[in-house]
Amino acid sequence: MPKRALLLGLKLAVSAVLLAWLWTRFDLAAALERIFTMDARFAATAFAILLLHGVWSAWRWRTIVRALGGALSWTEAMRLFFIAMFFNQTLSTSIAGDVARVWMLHREGATVGAATSGVVLERVAAMLALIPLIALGIGLLPGPIHPGLWALVLFALGCGLALPLAATLSGSSTAGLATLGRFAAAGQRILLSARGLLVFGQSLLIHLGAGLATYLLARAAGLVPDIGLCLALTPPVLLLATLPISFGGWGPREAALIWLFGLFGIAAAPALAVSVALGLLVMAAGLPGGVLWLSRTARTPSTG
Repeated sequence: MPKRALLLGLKLAVSAVLLAWLWTRFDLAAALERIFTMDARFAATAFAILLLHGVWSAWRWRTIVRALGGALSWTEAMRLFFIAMFFNQTLSTSIAGDVARVWMLHREGATVGAATSGVVLERVAAMLALIPLIALGIGLLPGPIHPGLWALVLFALGCGLALPLAATLSGSSTAGLATLGRFAAAGQRILLSARGLLVFGQSLLIHLGAGLATYLLARAAGLVPDIGLCLALTPPVLLLATLPISFGGWGPREAALIWLFGLFGIAAAPALAVSVALGLLVMAAGLPGGVLWLSRTARTPSTG
């Protein structure tokens, strides 16, 4: 428990320090004005896309679970995925939702190994689909590409692949290697098949939706950015937000988006406004999961 409390304190400190630095370094008043005067039509459309982002992600997860031989209905997949989204936003670790999905799917009858393989494979499929999308988006960006952009993208992709694999190997080395072996076999069987094309298409749809939501928030804040810029830069920014170094991604997401937008001439204040609005809408999109979780626990009889 003290170790967990220490980790939580460190994550809160990272978020607080980064946000405090950003808000003292840049024009906070201008950023807040941008947020409070955002075009409600663009912001509402961005929120609707983020809700659909959860639905599409649940669809991809269900596709993979069923390919592994599991039984997962549409409604159950969406219910469990939105609960996981809620945990990602409210607990101290960004992989809490993944752990919750494994646990809940196991409660539904799947083995721990199969449930873990489904979640890890879904994460890896998302990372693999990002590679061509980001490469295409960066290739279409105007002007010379800052070397730091490639470094940030490679770092985000590397961490995005390493985290689920590290979770797979956690615990005893024997059990971890056995799970990793099952995951590798399942990945080869699913991703290199016709169903893998469906998963790849689902992943592209999800990533494009996230980029479009950022673009719409930028428009809501009065900016007119290149849509390709948002499609290329949003995925690595959201990947950085999932790293277990902050609370809910607050701080790293804002710093990354300000820096990346700044490379293409977008001022810090509107970039900060877009990032904060994106974080708030992502949190709001996870709230239905909290309601679903409370209703689930209310229906579950006490065993005490």
